[in-house]
Amino acid sequence: MEKEKNIITILPAIPSESKNYYSNKIFHLNRITFSSEVDGDVILTSSSYQKIFGRKKKSSSNSRKRLSIVKISANGKSIHRAYRAESAGGFTENEVALSPNSIRLLSDKEGMEPTIAKISKGCRIPFYWFHPDKSIRISFKLGLLSVVLGSLPLLKNLLSFIIHFYTKIK
Repeated sequence: MEKEKNIITILPAIPSESKNYYSNKIFHLNRITFSSEVDGDVILTSSSYQKIFGRKKKSSSNSRKRLSIVKISANGKSIHRAYRAESAGGFTENEVALSPNSIRLLSDKEGMEPTIAKISKGCRIPFYWFHPDKSIRISFKLGLLSVVLGSLPLLKNLLSFIIHFYTKIK
């Protein structure tokens, strides 16, 4: 189910601040030094999770840690980012916080940054294929290539078995 949300920017908080704060459409996150540290994330309120994914997020520490992928669409373009819940005074569930690089990817041809984005449940393959971190993107593509190349001998052996089986019948 797609939800429309206002886009705001993530920037590092002033070092003297001990918690996150929100002002003038900017979400100041206190645990980062550069906004590029959150390029692969989208920050939403914790109450947004159930509305996007249709289930509650398990908070147990023993449960398997799985990334929840969110698809963000604006101006006919879309990106996939990992869900991250954060809070700050004034930050509501009608807003989505993205890094400046992620906002730039959603800009239109004239360079106008979007103000509203549609949020929905995303898919893992585009998330890793187009991930902003080059090391994650390359390792995923190399892993996928190795699976394809590793299956070729299996297909060759299966094909030769089928051909051998049918030539014996005739």
